[in-house]
Amino acid sequence: MPLVIVRPLEVENEKAAIDIDALKTPYPKFVKDGIRVRCLINRIFIADTGKVVSQPRAMRIFDIFKPTYGSPKLDISLYALPEGIPKGYFVELLLTNFVYEEKQGTTEYPIYPRELRSDIHASTPYEIRNETQRQLDNLTKPSEAYETIGFLHQAELHDVAVDLAEGLIRVGKDDYEGAIKFFRKVVEGIERHVKDKIIGGESRTEEIGRFLKVSYSLMSNFGEHTGTHGWIDEALLSKEIAVSISRYILKTLRK
Repeated sequence: MPLVIVRPLEVENEKAAIDIDALKTPYPKFVKDGIRVRCLINRIFIADTGKVVSQPRAMRIFDIFKPTYGSPKLDISLYALPEGIPKGYFVELLLTNFVYEEKQGTTEYPIYPRELRSDIHASTPYEIRNETQRQLDNLTKPSEAYETIGFLHQAELHDVAVDLAEGLIRVGKDDYEGAIKFFRKVVEGIERHVKDKIIGGESRTEEIGRFLKVSYSLMSNFGEHTGTHGWIDEALLSKEIAVSISRYILKTLRK
């Protein structure tokens, strides 16, 4: 699973920037101008007290840029400036995927797949450092969901990856019925992907196909028709189904 970083907000080249030097050595191909990173903006801390001032838990895609001197940075201006985050406040980010433009279009590559690492700046106050370490386990679930977008891209299921990302974004915006619609499209896309494929034997293949059809039907009942509804519980269930079946199918078919 991905990388959790905690860094003070800097101003570099008139941009609100976060140092991502921790990615430079393990990912030299990606840490350069023109590459973007999918992130979860988890929490913002006041520098001198360590108090959590906001918990946006918002997913965004930010540009990487390399100043003339110093470490590579992530340009989070599009979020930090409208939200009024001051220079020096500490930002906790979950970096999940590199977003890369290839000939066939946009694709994503997971960062530290199936691991969860942390990189906390040396100047981070003890209170913030301690709180980040204490809460790391709580980022396991969102890490799995967001890195699954990258796994789907790697399997060339680009449309399914885009649908999953949109569903996760809509959950974050409390648009639950909108989220369910996209999670349902994920299940539909996975169902197309496994058609005519054998998954662990004929009997299991048949059961997986039945599960996908029933899951799609259930999600269609969550707010799609008169007399039905889709609220947060239905959206979270739909998300768990979409993420879990995607990860299972991708792992199983890779064996």
